[in-house]
Amino acid sequence: MMRLIYLAVIVAAAYQGWNHYLQMRGVEPLYPESYVAVYGRNSCGWTQKMLRDLKSSNVNYKYFSVDDKVEAQRLHSRMQQSGIDTKRYFLPVVDVNGHISVRPDSEIVISDYQLP
Repeated sequence: MMRLIYLAVIVAAAYQGWNHYLQMRGVEPLYPESYVAVYGRNSCGWTQKMLRDLKSSNVNYKYFSVDDKVEAQRLHSRMQQSGIDTKRYFLPVVDVNGHISVRPDSEIVISDYQLP
């Protein structure tokens, strides 16, 4: 049983790393200055956690609701440019200076935002 749990942890970590690696293809940044754009839903717990973590770390972020059709279309266009499938994805989707990630860890977002 312990081997199965150990294997599951390794697979989950490898998946997270691979997912982060695949999502590092950049697109044209939205703004000339450093930014974090969070796309999500007000009712999404993962989105709310990301917003709380960014706020507590004093990260200047912009929030966009995917329930707004214009914002959802802009997000989907940017995701497609990054090679990310838009048919089904988890929230939040985070854009850090033109690098788009699907449900990234908030610590990674904060460190990526603070890089020079």
